[in-house]
Amino acid sequence: ANSMVLTPVMEQLCRELNIDTDLIEAKQESKTRQILWNDRLHTLKASPLTLLTTRLISTGGKLRLLKEPFIKSTSPDGESVLDFFERRFGRQVARRMAGAIVSGIYAGDPAQLEMQSVFPKFVELEKKYGSLLKGLIKEPSAPRRIVSFNKGVQWLCDALARACGQHLQLNQVVRSITKTKNQWLISLSDGSEIEARKIISTIPSYSLKEIMVGTDFPTIDVTYNPMLTLQVQLDRTELESKTIGFGFLASPYERADFIGVLFNGNVFDTSISGDKALITLFVRPDQCNTNDPQVILQDLCLPLLRRWTGITSGIDLINHHYWQQAIPQKNSGHAHKLAIFNAWQDKNPSFIVAGNFIHGVSLGDCVEEHTHHGRSLAS
Repeated sequence: ANSMVLTPVMEQLCRELNIDTDLIEAKQESKTRQILWNDRLHTLKASPLTLLTTRLISTGGKLRLLKEPFIKSTSPDGESVLDFFERRFGRQVARRMAGAIVSGIYAGDPAQLEMQSVFPKFVELEKKYGSLLKGLIKEPSAPRRIVSFNKGVQWLCDALARACGQHLQLNQVVRSITKTKNQWLISLSDGSEIEARKIISTIPSYSLKEIMVGTDFPTIDVTYNPMLTLQVQLDRTELESKTIGFGFLASPYERADFIGVLFNGNVFDTSISGDKALITLFVRPDQCNTNDPQVILQDLCLPLLRRWTGITSGIDLINHHYWQQAIPQKNSGHAHKLAIFNAWQDKNPSFIVAGNFIHGVSLGDCVEEHTHHGRSLAS
């Protein structure tokens, strides 16, 4: 995470950890977003009118968008994100806008992702008002405050670690979790064991099913897509003169390999040092010809970035990370998988299966969900 939405629960957590004074807000100009389509960047400002003025959507596509309030159909079980937005707004909005947004959140395929699991609020608004646009007008979302910390989002993890104190165990591998009559037994790689009456697990699904020994835990597969992140620095004057806003996203129907770019230096002053500024590139390495980050940067990212933005100055790689299993894919049938997990939890109420493959994948969603779980088990 490079930033987070300051929800009421997140703000309360920061106060409890005494780090609320370390929060920094994103610059006002970072509210502008861009989407790549037809090999050019299209700017979208934080206003509903941007849908009618942008060249991202043709005149016919805009007329189709305006028909949305009159479409009477509702989302069937298992409907994909692509089918939902195409049914309500037409092919252009679905592939160009929704496709880019979904790629930025999940690095996934909107034709595979399940609408009910990815955007449940949109499905509820459609059912309640018969129109997503009407629902968004009747129940507008609260203003989003994008924030970070002076020392980056890691500062939140550090504060949580300080609060846990000696109860936090690092560099441990859980070999198994078994259930006895009244408790759970966690066996660690160093031979020690932890006895627990209650457990909240945020372990990824692919690891959790391997360590739940003799607990009739459901063996359900959830796909995780990989991602490569590349942090680069460039001349600050180039960033400020040739880029705008938060960054841009590419729809998978435009490019399968290139997810998008975050202009860190346009969002927070902490991403600027002297005459240099930071930007982050996001790539799907499984869609590239190589996994070598330097080759991907030089042969794919830089030529495209220069073409789209006009940046000409030197760009230097300062950090990279290959996330082999980056983001869980809530594909068609995911709601059914959650129902199976919930049925198991009903039989084992002292063990809560949580994590970003259950509900939202954002930092704010995870904090909201796990704060609720913590309070429910403590009561």
